[in-house]
Amino acid sequence: MPPPVPKTSRIWNPFRAQAWFWQGRHGNLRRWWAISFLGHVGLVALTSLVLLIPGCRRSYDLVKGSGKPKAMMKQMKVQKVHVEKKKRILVNPNSSVLFHIPDVDATPLQLKEITANEYKIGQGDGDGPPGYAAGKAGAKFLFVRISTKGGDWDLNLRNGADANLIKRFGQDSKMPVSPLSIDVPLNEIDRYKAAKAPPVVFLTGSKAFQFDAKDPKRLRSYLLDNHGMVFADHGGNQFHNVFMQLLRAALPEVQPVPVPDDDPLYGAPHYMEGCPPLWAHNGTQALGWKKNGRWVVFYHQGAITDAWKDNHGGTSAESAELAYRLGVNVLAQAMASYSEWVMARQGK
Repeated sequence: MPPPVPKTSRIWNPFRAQAWFWQGRHGNLRRWWAISFLGHVGLVALTSLVLLIPGCRRSYDLVKGSGKPKAMMKQMKVQKVHVEKKKRILVNPNSSVLFHIPDVDATPLQLKEITANEYKIGQGDGDGPPGYAAGKAGAKFLFVRISTKGGDWDLNLRNGADANLIKRFGQDSKMPVSPLSIDVPLNEIDRYKAAKAPPVVFLTGSKAFQFDAKDPKRLRSYLLDNHGMVFADHGGNQFHNVFMQLLRAALPEVQPVPVPDDDPLYGAPHYMEGCPPLWAHNGTQALGWKKNGRWVVFYHQGAITDAWKDNHGGTSAESAELAYRLGVNVLAQAMASYSEWVMARQGK
């Protein structure tokens, strides 16, 4: 009688071809399912790892233009030229001496001639294409919007507001523009390379939005470490309260103040007599947060995006025009300031 065959233990090592789960009728099927599962897990893990690497950050490029690096955007200069008063001769109309008495409206008692220098959006006074000294050849202007959790961060933007402003900025600046906006989550606003962040980002809404405990620190880093600027618009309702909470946490040492009507923001490239109030949800003047001598936040309190959208929110053509001009001013000046800051970092 032959001796009994000893029982062999199962092999559990998945790296061995003799492992029990690779054997049998469905062994090959199980092998391919395992390879597929591990491949997908590896892909997700690799993507997450790339996002966590400090060097893997976003990048934003200004439009390249000519001009002297340290020359800021030309401001609209208004010069009043007074013409010398002309003397008037008083006569007796019943006199026997004939005088030619001109019509009162034709007598130039005092003339004021208002002149304005021609302006060009950009940096410097070169003869080349409009743009910025710190820009990159081939770059186009990109309108950057902040997306938030909850709320309605794309209020009016989905109705053509940003597209219309982009088009107007391209017309006024003569710069190449991208017709599509890009959205950056609030919790990723600090993930731009040094000196490669958007000079200005746009934030709007009418509803309350959510932000976590780290978002104020991220926003502060973008504003102060990367010379950024927030252009915000109050669309109504609960947006204002949450926005103010966010700014109090991000810039606790800075108090918002009304932006004066004679501020340079209203002077170039379009000359304006202060902020157009539009619907004025929380006041007729814009609020600003100023740090180190520059506006880091510009907050319009009257739904400026309503005036930018396709039907202009039912406002007049004159009000819509003022809204476009203000938008162009904020964008152009933020980019000029950013370009000068970048060039100063490079010692130019």
